[in-house]
Amino acid sequence: MNRLTLATIALALTAGCLGQPDPSESGLAEQEAAAASRGAVQNVTPPVITGSRAVGSTLTVTPGTWTGAAPLTTTYKWARCAEGGGACVAIAGATSPSYTLTGDDPRSTLKVVEKVTDANGVKGKRAVDAGAISFAAGTVCNASGVPLDRPATLEHVIVIVMENRDADELHGDSDAPYFNELVDQCGTSTGYLDNTFSSDINSLSHYLALTSGSNCNTGVGSSGSGCVTDDSSPASHMLTTDSIFEQAASWTAYQEDMPNNRDWGNPASGTEYWVKHNPPAYYTGVTDCGTFDVGIDRVSCSSSQYDTCSTPSNAFSADLANDTLPAYAFVTPDIENDMHDGDVTTGDNWLHTYLPLILASPAYLRGETAVYVLWDEQGSFNGGAIPNLFLSPYIQPTTSSAVMNHFAALRAAEAQLGIGTYLGCASGTAPGGGGCPVGSTTDLRAEFNF
Repeated sequence: MNRLTLATIALALTAGCLGQPDPSESGLAEQEAAAASRGAVQNVTPPVITGSRAVGSTLTVTPGTWTGAAPLTTTYKWARCAEGGGACVAIAGATSPSYTLTGDDPRSTLKVVEKVTDANGVKGKRAVDAGAISFAAGTVCNASGVPLDRPATLEHVIVIVMENRDADELHGDSDAPYFNELVDQCGTSTGYLDNTFSSDINSLSHYLALTSGSNCNTGVGSSGSGCVTDDSSPASHMLTTDSIFEQAASWTAYQEDMPNNRDWGNPASGTEYWVKHNPPAYYTGVTDCGTFDVGIDRVSCSSSQYDTCSTPSNAFSADLANDTLPAYAFVTPDIENDMHDGDVTTGDNWLHTYLPLILASPAYLRGETAVYVLWDEQGSFNGGAIPNLFLSPYIQPTTSSAVMNHFAALRAAEAQLGIGTYLGCASGTAPGGGGCPVGSTTDLRAEFNF
């Protein structure tokens, strides 16, 4: 067999495009054995990738060793692949032995292909997997100054609901230094309104609106059937409509100071827990509350500014640390720590205790988690703006003026979890028909890029 034929065969072996599945990068042992029988350049020891697998770090390839006539010419091509390692797409311009990780790399597995040509033109190549990429520890939101492509869907949505404050009681207020520190780094809206209902009604109704698109079986507010317009326990009224707890692939409600799973205490004796702030308990279709509506031990928080509370040790902190979060997590501080009965600084310190745990969690640093910090309603009850905060590694510092509300937040969470059906006013139409308030279908994902 002449040398031209060998080169032609070797070239055929190395053909393939990183923009498409490449059969030469699967069944590697078989490929190498076949190449050896044809006389192609052989990889003796594989290339080695060194460097931290975190955004901003640089990965460097130490070349492998190869057979073949010296001198050898080596080239590289980096690619992003699906998390399982397939469906690779070449990274534009990434053709050197080193590559600096960007915010587009999390949620991907990176590969580099080392290609070698010997003095006789005979070729060989070896693909090496760099593994999964994450955002760097300490990431809060996107501070790079460069917009990132947000994922189409996410693994997790975490919704934290605080209580009864107007926007101007939190935004720019020195009593909430941690909240405002995050507002400056992440996403918020001056147009997030307490307009879910045409007139002021109870706290519970807002929790139901946020999780099902209404507080009624049909209609919304106090106009419809089966409407919940007081804070009584589920023993007095439940909704038969669907909720996001039924839509999500998995869910957990983490209820601070709830003494037993699915507790209907209002309040529970000797605690700061109230079932009126625990929405899954109010849906007849949610039949697994005994398992997933869980109590978490309360933390003791001071009223000194920029402080933290006692260290959490409960189901929520464990799920964050162990990477076992559900798809949809609904978190309710107790009535002291949520700013309802406690002051603003105490609630800010509660956030200062739990949000760093979320931001340090594997799920958040993979770019797979969106966090909503919301208030159920205003303290002044006049339909104006309520505090809000949105966190994701993809969100640049953003202050939106778009009108939005709890229905729009539900819509965004459903979209992030890949749920194709929007419930109630999140769809723009109340259950059973009828209108919804302005801002109910505002695209929060587009506003904040998360």
